[in-house]
Amino acid sequence: MPIRFKTLSYIYNKDMPYAHKALDHVDLEIKEGIITAIIGETGSGKSTLVEHLNALLLPSEGSLEILDYNIVAGQKQKFLKPLRKDVGLVFQFSEYQLFEESVIKDVAFGPLNFGFAPEEALKRAASALKLVKINEEFFNVSPLELSGGQKRRVAIAGIIACDPKIIVLDEPTAGLDPKGAREIIDLFISLNKELGKTIIIVSHDNEMVYNYCDETVVLSHGKIVYHGPTTDLFDDKEKLKEFNMLEPQIVTFRNELIDKGFKLSKDARTLKLIAREIAGQVKR
Repeated sequence: MPIRFKTLSYIYNKDMPYAHKALDHVDLEIKEGIITAIIGETGSGKSTLVEHLNALLLPSEGSLEILDYNIVAGQKQKFLKPLRKDVGLVFQFSEYQLFEESVIKDVAFGPLNFGFAPEEALKRAASALKLVKINEEFFNVSPLELSGGQKRRVAIAGIIACDPKIIVLDEPTAGLDPKGAREIIDLFISLNKELGKTIIIVSHDNEMVYNYCDETVVLSHGKIVYHGPTTDLFDDKEKLKEFNMLEPQIVTFRNELIDKGFKLSKDARTLKLIAREIAGQVKR
């Protein structure tokens, strides 16, 4: 079933003189099995929105339906632990949360906490670490001895080891070099395409969003101002201007080629696909 926010509002410091409404009557439905981006200017409510998905925050008003769980403002929730197993949240700079004495123990912590036997937890941890390309030679090393990119992978492995149905990523490529960022995104693309995981990504990287995300949600001042196909958003110059967003470079390049007389489809979202379509026309 899809994820549904129903007139959900969240107020920081509610009933205090300095209360702030970070989300304002949000109505939103996010489809299962696709990759959805959550974007918007700093302070628009992106992180607040996704922290509701595994009940790190509970709604001040309204409700949220996610998987088989229904979270309603003002009602006591009794299912938070199983929800947090099904919805994994990877924080921005999540590597700062590593704390165990070895990499394998850190990744196994989540499965142990959710009730898996020690042997099964370690098996899941090893499998997740291999998936994120951490070699066995690092399994018994302290996480503090790893590089920044390796720490990020270990933190992500800790989420994957719990086998969540939904994976939420808050700025997953922040602070990574281009190669490391691409490898992280490719990992989640494979989790979506091969294992059917629902992926939700909070990001400021319009290039990444355009290239990889099926749908995009734009937040502004705690309200949804756009939700639809990613290509429709970034191909609409008026919307980009309205939302104060930059056009991805690949879109600018494609539009320049179209102005030169080439016929390019909306599916030509990467240099490789653009080159393929141009090659066919040049040959003719």
